[in-house]
Amino acid sequence: MVSPASDNRTIVSSPGKVLLAGGYLVLDRAFSGVVVATSSRFYSVVSPLSSTSGSNQDGTERAIISVRAGQFPREASTWIYALSVKEDELVLQQINEDKVGKNKFIYISLLKTLEVAYENIVKSGKGSVAAAEELIKRVSSEGDGLDIVVLADNDFYSQREQLSNQSLPARLSSLPSLQPFTPLPRPIPQTNKTGLGSSAALVTSLTASVLCHLGVVSLSNTSRSASAESTSDSKRSDDLGLVHSLAQFAHCLAQGKVGSGFDVSSAVFGTHLYTRFSPSILTPLMDRPLTCIPLLASSASSSSSSYLLEALDHTKWDSSTKPFRLPRGLRLLLADVDAGTDTPSFVGKVLEWRKNNPDQAGKLWVELDSANMKLEGFLTQLVAREGDADYEESLRRAAAGRAGKQENKQSSATSVLVQQVRETLHTIRGYLRAMSDASRVPIEPPEQTRLLDASSDLEGVIGGGVPGGEWSDLKITM
Repeated sequence: MVSPASDNRTIVSSPGKVLLAGGYLVLDRAFSGVVVATSSRFYSVVSPLSSTSGSNQDGTERAIISVRAGQFPREASTWIYALSVKEDELVLQQINEDKVGKNKFIYISLLKTLEVAYENIVKSGKGSVAAAEELIKRVSSEGDGLDIVVLADNDFYSQREQLSNQSLPARLSSLPSLQPFTPLPRPIPQTNKTGLGSSAALVTSLTASVLCHLGVVSLSNTSRSASAESTSDSKRSDDLGLVHSLAQFAHCLAQGKVGSGFDVSSAVFGTHLYTRFSPSILTPLMDRPLTCIPLLASSASSSSSSYLLEALDHTKWDSSTKPFRLPRGLRLLLADVDAGTDTPSFVGKVLEWRKNNPDQAGKLWVELDSANMKLEGFLTQLVAREGDADYEESLRRAAAGRAGKQENKQSSATSVLVQQVRETLHTIRGYLRAMSDASRVPIEPPEQTRLLDASSDLEGVIGGGVPGGEWSDLKITM
């Protein structure tokens, strides 16, 4: 997560994700997933808004928050909200719903971020009404509210139509010809996504940018003195922890269920080995109001004064992130097939099969997990070999398609590891196909098998698969 900021503007970006290994299994805390953050990022830019009235018709103070999806048609992709105090609650009301409809990911992210900011003010000692007034003041501190623009790198959306409009072939080499944040002709619901986790990256960058802008957290990578380094590291860890738990909560609310959370975790922490949090952490919060922020007790010592903050305390969460990165010289290439899959439907069917066939599913999941962890281990061992004299040459031999044809007695340690990665990727695909056959869910249907087999045989490719084992909108090669 990156957070450059100026005096009156805050920008936070979050990466997309690829679940390299651990699809379906990552839903269970007994297993982990290898999640890789992409070079493509989602950006939220927060600036003062100064073109509207700062009062309601009844004279009460309000703040306006405008959120625009910058790559999409403005008239269909700008959502405007008014934040005001009404009786014993803070209300965030969309004032242009009749023109553009709702965007639940944006609305819920804003509502819960503002609720955290409000509770933070109450916790500092202000009374409940005074804290609400202070929040409105912060939101409109340099104008009448906040002007937020969200932008995504081109890889988050299918660019086939844009390439065709420029008479360019649908190839990787054509993509640099497109301008950054290429304008897209249709509203978001009518635009094909590529499966990089756009909703998680949006929610994470949006919640983090508003928290930063309101002074609740600080994510800037600014220089610091040695004496303050330890304190700064602790504060940054706490701030990232709050961003993570809040983004997880908002994303789950918008989706209507408590998912595994690997996509949000990647948007916050980047590439790592991920073990999910217990669903029971968020389940009690899923019925919280989605129309308002209740005003709380004014006492800073009252447990009711920080209900949401207490629940989002990252020290009470049991998710786990273990550092991991891809070896130097290896990269992931993702294929956009301009289509999508109903992921919740796939997951539901696989989990139903697991429930009805516990012995068969349990054995298969343990074997698949073993292969997943072997892949993580071999890649980590390759990272440790990056300083070897033959490292670059071994990768070049693999890129030339000769890694699998060397005799073991002539192979360097790096070459052996590259071959082990190749074989393990093939093994993982085999287990996913077995799960596909057993559950009758097309995780890797025959047409994908043919495509992946052909891709894996290309010069320079170590292996491939369906990222996460949950989507048919992306193919992955390494």
